[in-house]
Amino acid sequence: MMARARSSYPQVDPQAAGLMHRAFARCAAGEPVSAALKLVQRRRARLLVVSDDHAPGVLFPAVLRRAQALGLGGEPVGELARWEVPTLSVRASEVAVRRRLLDGAPAVLLREAGETVGAVQPTGRESAVPSLSLQSKLERQIPEPIVEFLRAVGVLGSAMGIPVFAAGGFVRDLLLGRPSLDLDLVVEGDGPTLARRLARQIGGKASFHRSFETATLHGGPTGAVDVATARRERYLAAGALPVVSRAPIPEDLRRRDFTVNAMAISLSPSNFGQLLDPVGGWHDLRRRRIRALHPLSFVEDPTRIFRAVRYAVRLGFSLDRDSRRWVRLALRAGPYPALSGQRIMAELELMAREPRSADSLISLGRLGGLRLLDSAYRFPPAAALRLKELSQLVNRAAEHRIEVEGLRLFLLALVGHLDESVAERTLRRLALAGEPLRRLLRALSEGPTLVERLAGARRPSDRARWLRSRALETLGWAWLLAAPAVRRQIEWFLIEARDVRAGLSGDDLIAVGVPEGPVVGAFLDRLRDARLDGGAATRDEEMALVRTWLKGACGGD
Repeated sequence: MMARARSSYPQVDPQAAGLMHRAFARCAAGEPVSAALKLVQRRRARLLVVSDDHAPGVLFPAVLRRAQALGLGGEPVGELARWEVPTLSVRASEVAVRRRLLDGAPAVLLREAGETVGAVQPTGRESAVPSLSLQSKLERQIPEPIVEFLRAVGVLGSAMGIPVFAAGGFVRDLLLGRPSLDLDLVVEGDGPTLARRLARQIGGKASFHRSFETATLHGGPTGAVDVATARRERYLAAGALPVVSRAPIPEDLRRRDFTVNAMAISLSPSNFGQLLDPVGGWHDLRRRRIRALHPLSFVEDPTRIFRAVRYAVRLGFSLDRDSRRWVRLALRAGPYPALSGQRIMAELELMAREPRSADSLISLGRLGGLRLLDSAYRFPPAAALRLKELSQLVNRAAEHRIEVEGLRLFLLALVGHLDESVAERTLRRLALAGEPLRRLLRALSEGPTLVERLAGARRPSDRARWLRSRALETLGWAWLLAAPAVRRQIEWFLIEARDVRAGLSGDDLIAVGVPEGPVVGAFLDRLRDARLDGGAATRDEEMALVRTWLKGACGGD
């Protein structure tokens, strides 16, 4: 008797209902954080569903606890909620639910008969799902020496038994097809030890930063390469530097600033180039948006406000609606005593180096980020216009190889509209002191007077004399204040007149009878002015002027 052939049965999709839990609590968007925290604790809820007149949002108990600890217990929960939350029917497929979680959704809410009846939350394993391999993209876009270096790093890590990844901006720019040599390595294990061995292997050097378990490798194919230990972070105070401890790579990615910077690629030989994307960074790249990873991101580290703007302008992206609300929350939560002026200044310096520096500063001002410098700070349209115009001056100076301190000029444009006391407080908040501070304050006070003098000047030599005695900061501020005719005078001085000198030397003057000492310098200054005013264009014409002055006994005209 023949055995019956075994039947093949299709797998049954458990649908969304098979994945959901019902451990959630509901509250209105206006409910304060402290009351919502008591509610979720009483209900032992894993999720808080926040309701307003439109779509629901979600909050996690850990966020509520952290907000309470940071003194935000009186804030309405609607200000902290994630509002872009997908909602599906309980009969939706498991694939539909998991796809939304892989795209970075904080949770999926499930509805039946128009009511929310359950939720599906990420398990933390989403980043381990086999996904996009970037190996071919690496080999096409990245120079071969860098790819070979990455392979060698992966082989060394494998020999040491520690996985190694390239992470952050390098991965983001690779996916966008943008050239990037800003290479950051992350190690699940001991980053400094790997950096030390890698330095020996390539004949380079490594410097170490023990408090953060990071190192910088010098001598790699891209110059300096940062090597970090995968870590979690804990902020003891808002605005303070974090306390770090080792963590797996998915947790390291989840503690970062924005989803588009929270991706990594494996360098291990067995899966070289595989993308890890636990928070939906690739999804946000395609949507061209900058999205913070959690509601208290900007409260814990307000400098992320500066970075959000910088990335958005550089990439042509926009800050998503939730992140904008969280920025406003962070600005209300200030001031931040633990946030040093040096850290803010470092972020402004990075902005000033961007190709679209003025656009970055304008976006920061419009977002309200400059209120971190002083609560009385306001950013009017006039400041935005001055930043745009100043960018033109800085670019024009660069074309003519005139060295200007672009950041200082931008600072003048940012504070020039403020009351004198607010402007000084704002600059001092950036840890400016001594001569740098005095130069900026002097520029603000002298600029208007200089513009008036230039407008009434008759001779080019007079204009040059007034401009020559002023710092570049003062010239830049006067240029911003001035009408087009006076702006042209300042540009003429910087580009043409500033380096005009007499054709004759001091020795030439002494040889024809000018007494040694201060008179020589005075004659040289007069010759320079004569050249500016068109009274002498050659050495012979200068010599004739000198003989005429000498004949005047007192050196007069």
